[in-house]
Amino acid sequence: MDLWRSLALGLSLAAQFGAGALAQQSVPAEIAKVRAEIRETCGGRATFKSGFQRTADFNGDGQPDYLLDYSESECVGGMSTNPFCGSAGCTLDILMSSGGGYRQAYGSNVQGWSLAQAGGKSVLVLSLHGSACGRSGHMGCQRRLVWNGDKFVAAGRR
Repeated sequence: MDLWRSLALGLSLAAQFGAGALAQQSVPAEIAKVRAEIRETCGGRATFKSGFQRTADFNGDGQPDYLLDYSESECVGGMSTNPFCGSAGCTLDILMSSGGGYRQAYGSNVQGWSLAQAGGKSVLVLSLHGSACGRSGHMGCQRRLVWNGDKFVAAGRR
């Protein structure tokens, strides 16, 4: 098939099914379900920035574990604020590969997050509302979490 035919077919499919439907085919069903739930919360229309979905391998199984950052989603039309964000930050979900599928391994509000490496493991570095650390809300704190084979725990603990 030549380039022009391929392009025409791609545009036709995008028009028929929506560009979002084509993008959804490449993600696990559990991720597609989360995106659908966000769309539903947004009255059927939401966009996802490139930072919404990131991957790491927390459990070392060679499969991607998905970090879903709700601050990188946006309701289209009507809502002027992100319904997944508040003073404690925005929702961060982590879906861990498990037995051929994915399960939620983390889900909470964070004010920011990043990934680091320590001892060959991925470390989740969280910036949190002060209340998560027994402080006043405005006195934020940071937590470093690693996967212990069952759940996320403070880095340095087993």
